[in-house]
Amino acid sequence: MMCSKQKGFSLITAIFLLVVLATLMGYMVSLRSVQQSTIVMSVQGARAFQAARSALEYGIFLALNSATCNASETINFSATDVSLDPFSVDLSCTLTTHVEGLRQINVYQLSAVSSRGNYALGSAANPDYVSRRIRVTVSNEPP
Repeated sequence: MMCSKQKGFSLITAIFLLVVLATLMGYMVSLRSVQQSTIVMSVQGARAFQAARSALEYGIFLALNSATCNASETINFSATDVSLDPFSVDLSCTLTTHVEGLRQINVYQLSAVSSRGNYALGSAANPDYVSRRIRVTVSNEPP
């Protein structure tokens, strides 16, 4: 008599365990894909930072060595530079001149905005868009 009442108990336990394990597996797969996309975007952010930094170094070189300050310039990297190829950098420069005693000091304020892809809202949004901005101030003489 006791055996007939316990026939379906192991089936309910097995179904419960299968549902719990399937839920855990789904969570693990979802977590893995989120981690992978986070790592990819972190690497793209570092590449965007390095593209902006290299453009700033170019702008600083021009400002201090040839005393030129282009108001705005777009820098596109060549296909041979595979690490920075898809990035474009908008480099801007403003010059202010100050006179201290008999010395004229040129102060250059440079800004570089590196981006990959186009930023858009709504249905045209690009999930792979990345952008970094760096600003620096340099002068030809120490203040």
